[in-house]
Amino acid sequence: MKNLITLMLLGALACGGSTQNTETTPEPEPEPEPAPVAQVEPVTAVAVDPPDVHIEGDHITIDGHINFETDSDVILADSNELLDHIAQLISNHTGEIAHLKVIGHTDAAGGHDHNQELSERRAAAVVDALRTRGVSIELEASGVGELEPVCEEDTDECHARNRRVEFLIVQDEPAAEPAPTDA
Repeated sequence: MKNLITLMLLGALACGGSTQNTETTPEPEPEPEPAPVAQVEPVTAVAVDPPDVHIEGDHITIDGHINFETDSDVILADSNELLDHIAQLISNHTGEIAHLKVIGHTDAAGGHDHNQELSERRAAAVVDALRTRGVSIELEASGVGELEPVCEEDTDECHARNRRVEFLIVQDEPAAEPAPTDA
């Protein structure tokens, strides 16, 4: 039997065979080429204006009121979201809005001097609130007291409408050229 195995091995060697295991493992199929990646332009974030604050001509209009404590310049907490939205609108439009005048109004209750001073303090409080929200454009506070009512009726609703804050977009005039001097 030993001779038989020897003869088989010699025969395999003579035919160019190998004494090793002649079973072959199939070669793995090549990985498919990855599909080319399409070049996509980066998406630029588009600033979305809040739905309750709008630019209308030379004013920012608000669909609500900035509320204050009675006879005070302390802004009530229920106005924080509206103030956040005003600040967001301004930051979305800094190229268009460089100077904003914040105008405080009161109702006719109280004396003229008191109302004038209260409207000025309320406008200044709104300016401060916008500053704390990161608004960095030029902000100007002004008050007109009860001098510019939006309604004249002696009702609670009318008085509430007269107590308001307005936002006027100021278009700064370009600086005038200095007059030539005779030298």
